Amino acid sequence: MLEARKLLEWHLAREQWKAASSAIEQLKREEQELQARRRECQGKVEQLGVPAEDDIDARIAYALAQQELLLAEKDIERFMEERFAKEMDLRQSRQEWEDKAKKLEESLAPRAFLLYEQVAENVANPVVEVKRRSCMGCFLPLSVAKMEEWRKGKNFVQCEECGRILV
Repeated sequence: MLEARKLLEWHLAREQWKAASSAIEQLKREEQELQARRRECQGKVEQLGVPAEDDIDARIAYALAQQELLLAEKDIERFMEERFAKEMDLRQSRQEWEDKAKKLEESLAPRAFLLYEQVAENVANPVVEVKRRSCMGCFLPLSVAKMEEWRKGKNFVQCEECGRILV
């Protein structure tokens, strides 16, 4: 069961690593969206051009477009102030989880990865815990034989219903 517990920790570390990487990518996408909005507003201002003094409607439209551009620039400014701190924390977190995953990976047997990959082909969360005599992947109760096999903890035990590796 110790090997299965390590496999679960490795799986969780990998998931956290992926989540941190995904969050960093999300920050980049948000910045690109804000920049695109600013460019769109800037294009709108340029398209309107400076209106004539006597054209009140055009002057109002131009002032609104300028204000929209100003708000877009303020949003970018605010985002960039927050992004730096968030991104630094996420990069540090990602590095920590990556290091932990690599350390655990070194201590796991190749057969653990083989079994993990086989199970991962069929289900999203290949390693789950047992709580209240049930698999936490499919939430179905385990048979008495599987519970005994799981309690002994000598080999990897898989759920009879969903095939997940039980910890």
